[in-house]
Parts: sequence; C-alpha cells; structure tokens
Amino acid sequence: MPNVGKNFADRVNGKMARVFKRLADPCQFTPSDGSDPFTRMVSLDDNGAEIAASANEYVPELISRAEFLLSEGAVNAGDIFALGTVDESGVFIPNGQQGRLTQRVSMDSVCVAFIYISLDSD
Repeated sequence: MPNVGKNFADRVNGKMARVFKRLADPCQFTPSDGSDPFTRMVSLDDNGAEIAASANEYVPELISRAEFLLSEGAVNAGDIFALGTVDESGVFIPNGQQGRLTQRVSMDSVCVAFIYISLDSD
C-alpha cells in the first residue's frame, strides 16, 4: 500500500509541472557556480506588494518573484536569468530583460520561488 500514495504524489507533481510549463516563459538561466547557461522555464510574479520594516515604519515595497521547476535543475541565490523566446530551431533569443536571484521565498516538491532584482541591459 505505501506505493499507492507515492504513485498518487508522483502523478500530482507531474500534472503541476505540466501546468507550470504551459503558463511559464522560457529564459536563459546562468548558474552562479560557473556552469554553462541553459534554457529553462520561469514564471514571474511582479505584482505583489509586501510590507517591509524600514526605519521603524512599515512601508509597502514591490517584491519581484521568479519561480522555477526543480526538475529542470538546481536554483541558487546569485543565479541570473534572461527572458526571451525560443525560435523553431531551439535557439534562445533574449529580449533584454534580466534578473539576479537574491533570496529563496518558498519551495515545494515541484517548484522553488526566489526574490529577484532586475538588471540593466546596458
């Protein structure tokens, strides 16, 4: 009987990963450990205002989050991602938007979410 629960969890995780891939966008992901960049999926959540303590006052502050599938590889603070598209031959075409991951916010069996800061493309 223990395998029934594991098989169910595996099916749920697989469905969640497929939904993530449909809603996410491609990015070129550059690990901070010096590994070669590769293309993976990212889902951005730029619309939430968090409350952050600053000078003994609570000030609303925009927090940008990026979420990645764990099955596509490790994600760490300092990693950089570039948004763009993938052409029909599988070549990644950047659009100039980049972000650097700063702090992990959450993680479950399917995804990990990090706060990121936008990088200038100059």
